[in-house]
Amino acid sequence: MSIKRFWQAALLVAAIVAGFAAHAAFQGRETPAPIMYAHPEAVLLWFGSNASAEERYDGSAAVTGGTLLAVRGRHFSNGDSVSGNQWRAVTRRDAVAPFADIHYTEMRPGSVPEVRHQPVGVFLYLDAPPTAGIKVDTAQGAFEFVLSDLRQEPRAFLQGKVLASRVPFPEKLTTDTYEDDEPAIASLPGSVAVSWVAYKDGADRVLVRTRGPSGWQAPEEVTPRPADIFRSSLAATPSGVLWVFWSQRDGDRWFLWGRAKSNGTWAAPERISEAGSSTFHRAAASADGTVYVVWQSFRDGQSDIYLRAWRGGVWQPEARVSESRANDWEPAVAASSNGTAFVAWDSYDKGNYDIHFRSYAGGKLSELKRVTEGPRFQAHATVAADPQGRPWLAWDEGGVNWGKDQGFLIPVPLATPLHQQRWVKIAFLDGDRWQEPWPLMEDSLPPAMKVNAEHPQLLVSKGGSVTLAFRHWTRRNSRTIGSPIVWENYLSTYDGQKWSYPAAIPESGSWIEKLPALTADDGGELWAAWMTDNRPFATMIPANTDVYAAKIGSAMNLDGGQVTKRPYVEPFEEAIPVHNNDAGDVRAIRAAAINSEGKTYHIYRGDMHRHTDISQDFKYDGSLFEVYRYALDAASFDYIAPTDHQAGYDQEYSWWQGQKYADLFHVSGYFVPLFAYERSLRYPNGHRNVVWAKRGFRTLPVPPEEASGQAGAGKLYEALRQTGGISMPHSTATDQGTDWRDNDPQVEPLMEIFQGYRNSYEYEGAPRSATTLNMQAQKSGWRPAGFYWNALAKGYKLGVQSSSDHWSTHISYACLLVEGAARENLLDAIRKRHSYAATDNIILDFRARAGGREYLMGDIFTADAAPQLAVNIAGTSVIKQIDIIRDRKFIYTSRQGAKSANFTFTDAGKGKGESWYYVRVLQEDGQLAWSSPIWITLR
Repeated sequence: MSIKRFWQAALLVAAIVAGFAAHAAFQGRETPAPIMYAHPEAVLLWFGSNASAEERYDGSAAVTGGTLLAVRGRHFSNGDSVSGNQWRAVTRRDAVAPFADIHYTEMRPGSVPEVRHQPVGVFLYLDAPPTAGIKVDTAQGAFEFVLSDLRQEPRAFLQGKVLASRVPFPEKLTTDTYEDDEPAIASLPGSVAVSWVAYKDGADRVLVRTRGPSGWQAPEEVTPRPADIFRSSLAATPSGVLWVFWSQRDGDRWFLWGRAKSNGTWAAPERISEAGSSTFHRAAASADGTVYVVWQSFRDGQSDIYLRAWRGGVWQPEARVSESRANDWEPAVAASSNGTAFVAWDSYDKGNYDIHFRSYAGGKLSELKRVTEGPRFQAHATVAADPQGRPWLAWDEGGVNWGKDQGFLIPVPLATPLHQQRWVKIAFLDGDRWQEPWPLMEDSLPPAMKVNAEHPQLLVSKGGSVTLAFRHWTRRNSRTIGSPIVWENYLSTYDGQKWSYPAAIPESGSWIEKLPALTADDGGELWAAWMTDNRPFATMIPANTDVYAAKIGSAMNLDGGQVTKRPYVEPFEEAIPVHNNDAGDVRAIRAAAINSEGKTYHIYRGDMHRHTDISQDFKYDGSLFEVYRYALDAASFDYIAPTDHQAGYDQEYSWWQGQKYADLFHVSGYFVPLFAYERSLRYPNGHRNVVWAKRGFRTLPVPPEEASGQAGAGKLYEALRQTGGISMPHSTATDQGTDWRDNDPQVEPLMEIFQGYRNSYEYEGAPRSATTLNMQAQKSGWRPAGFYWNALAKGYKLGVQSSSDHWSTHISYACLLVEGAARENLLDAIRKRHSYAATDNIILDFRARAGGREYLMGDIFTADAAPQLAVNIAGTSVIKQIDIIRDRKFIYTSRQGAKSANFTFTDAGKGKGESWYYVRVLQEDGQLAWSSPIWITLR
């Protein structure tokens, strides 16, 4: 190929891959110019696969008999780059620094593990026939190959230093006009269609593109108007009717909508769901033209799975598929060749997530099958149908006691964090017994991928071969908790005898739950669609989100559907209960009522400091979806406030997602998400969680003078006064804390006294607090000026709450005394400091009585005589000690040795002036609760 031709091609594809810069207007919609290649191919060159020291792979590629369209870096670090057909790349140094977070504890200097050197690679995008030759020059040596000699299984070059393999060629469907997400894909006669949700200017819409013989057609906007929209699903009948589904918010509820296109014409949108709040939908079509759609719907505080069928041009009545009285989640549906629908989902029926399955035929549901019943985390099911009419299922599997007690002060936890380890399980129903294909898919994975293969998506071709797409994470420093991270898509195919080596899908990096979608066209070609947030590996900072599609292979014929198999047997794993009476404790605290001054308050438990994968320092935190699952199921919370750092780099789209999902999981009257983020500054300004009852307020960027401590929190306070928000300092006695230089009681009424990820910040030497002589008893540095008592000594009117931060679960409870389940009521309780902190479901009622009136914890009042303090406690275990603290002094201690206590105390030693009082409860099992103070001025 001539130099001139090479650079013409390179410049052309630079525009294509970077974003289809040249596109025509299409009524405000994005319209990349369709570009078709005769032989689109992609090759992954993986450098340093066996490196034990730094290796440099600066090099270039040249193609004979074809065109090199572009070179794209994979897992590039700072200093790595691409220019035309050349690149600079060096293996990635993967070291663990002293005191870095690794697993659960901070390492000591003598415990630093070995330095590793991770591979780095490039994708070659080609327009080249199988006979094309590729020559690669690198600093480690040169090699060449013919394209037809490469397969999905890597081929080794340079003594195993370089692995080369064929991967799908990505076709970009979007531009920077929108943030594009949540794709679906379906096969039409002679074409495929891809739909997705596109965000712009505070609203979503659903777009669809169809690929025919001449390439991708212009996008069509399916939704009648921009709105809050969650997910798109597609189903296409053999006659060419295309159904598009989406969930759309209307007030406090989400409704499932659908719209059909037939013979080139769109019908009017139809509302598919009538009752409840309907989300997490999937759709499929059978060979007889029936369209099935399944979804998850919250009704009367409980989530169930529902199905509707479109048959003969008419929607049939909905059917409730799930039977559990607990929450059921995220259904998947597939249709067999005989018209039967297969539905799989996961249920919290037994206090952990298990996979359930049911079929639907002739308007009737089969008997429910419990595919799994053990104590492990088993969720995120997908389902496909093979040519023999057998359902194939795949799901995520994790450890036991998911979301139960985890924290810095629990050295050997009995529970599993929200997102630490995942692996994929696969089974199919053969007759009346579940079988699993043998060998296992995990056996095909290289060592670095055996942990955290997750979120499977299944496709069974007409020939019977099984394609599995899944997600896998890579950290920049693989063993360091909090190192920047990315999830990417991979493909593996089962030919009846073995699983193929996983192929990396290019341009697929993003957050956890950004799932690929799969389909097979009528010519036997397999397709995938997916999204990416285009984050550079060197920074992991998301950019504009885009949707891609690719041909991922061809159907393989299995003789009669024969596969090597063995009976699926759920592995036995013992789960030691973390709480013997967790459900009973939750019922008790929800039933508790505080009647005072003609009002009735209930205790709303939640968490106002909870991170997800949106935060750059991911520490086993889970996705936003998993955090809401945790809140609703594992913790049985009444509210939660996900607080990712700057809502994700102060970026609009990650902020919008968080805002939308807070409404997506709002279960009116039962569960109340708040709108929140964490504003993170170093000491002495410190970290603060910022919370609103109303939607729509963006993050406040941190200016340099505030980040350096030269300016205080004044601008934040001003912004919160204007927007009705609340700020809460946390980690106060650490390097993330504060010396209490600032406070505004109007917008900063609470602080986080205990944090499951770290410690208590009550006072030096308090229960679960560090001391000067034992600073390592807490994480993240030692700043004793940040203890809570120091703030009270300054006269600050700060109440308390307890929340988790990263990783920790189920040991931090922010308890609010609330008059009703509404966001404004929760914020009102926070402003009034009607709150307490706890490490378990402890009921704590602290009041003061004076002058014929009664006051709740957090109140401020004046009295003419010493008030009576009333304490009422219902513990979760035997109470060891109850303390009443006034102005840093313990003025009363009770050791009653029972699970409950109810008493009054009058402080006869109180002099004139203002004092603060609060109650602390310590149980025999070490669990704690702290009331907010009551401030009393004695005249």
